[in-house]
Amino acid sequence: MRIIPQAFQDNLDGGATTLCWCWKIIRKDGVTLGFTEHDVDLSFDNLVWSAGAGLTPGVIESAIGFSSDTSVAGGALVQSGISAVDIDTGKYDQAEIEIWRVDWRDPSLRVGIWSGEVGEITRREHDFEAEIAGPARKLNRTFGRVFSKRCDAELGDARCTKDVTASPFIRQSSVVQVIGAAQFSVAALNAPESDWFADGVVIWQSGKNTQTQQRISQYFLNGMEDVFTLSELPAKPIAAGDTLSLLVGCNKSPEHCSARFSNIVNFQGCPFMPGNDAIIAGPFSAQ
Repeated sequence: MRIIPQAFQDNLDGGATTLCWCWKIIRKDGVTLGFTEHDVDLSFDNLVWSAGAGLTPGVIESAIGFSSDTSVAGGALVQSGISAVDIDTGKYDQAEIEIWRVDWRDPSLRVGIWSGEVGEITRREHDFEAEIAGPARKLNRTFGRVFSKRCDAELGDARCTKDVTASPFIRQSSVVQVIGAAQFSVAALNAPESDWFADGVVIWQSGKNTQTQQRISQYFLNGMEDVFTLSELPAKPIAAGDTLSLLVGCNKSPEHCSARFSNIVNFQGCPFMPGNDAIIAGPFSAQ
């Protein structure tokens, strides 16, 4: 139940109000940002709420039941104080967001209107658009472990335990030729296997995509060059000379874990788990 202070209600009843919208974003790393549509900055709740930030929230759509309230917020990257690097490195993923209605003459008179979290963010060259969703979104999120025949650890993490920080598992190189928006080549790396970097990761060390990374979907040798295709477009165009680190791929199979990494003892899958064929199998007689 929303409690509205009497002085705030009197302001509403007066017709000509002095109210404005304010938005608070609380990132997972603890950084908190405040924005307001008012023409000057406001200060309350131990936070400066920036005016003229270019942040524009959309209409929140609500429905009875367990469906999540949704909306979209957009803004200019530089003007809003939200940087492209922070978006690309996931600092706003699942950040909390609060929307307040505030009396700018006396910010102590305010009412919390809505709260939720930041969902998918689409970034363009100069602006961004972020999905915001209500608390019911968490009901659709998978918690705990999902068992499968393939490994569910990430290569090199605490559950995998494999050290992949040195050669031959990680190589340093630079772009020789840009073939397409998500495809480029580097000088031949003489990898131990023909699919060595398939399902691996590109970590950009210089150029416009510095500090970002993408998954490798395809990898093959073409003459004296290795050609890489990324599973998604990088945020900025790739350029010849961009330096990068290339992390070996793992297809999550017990065969890769054993033969490529000698790490089968830490395999985090259930390769002998019965599948659907075992569930629907009928009786048979041995002849």
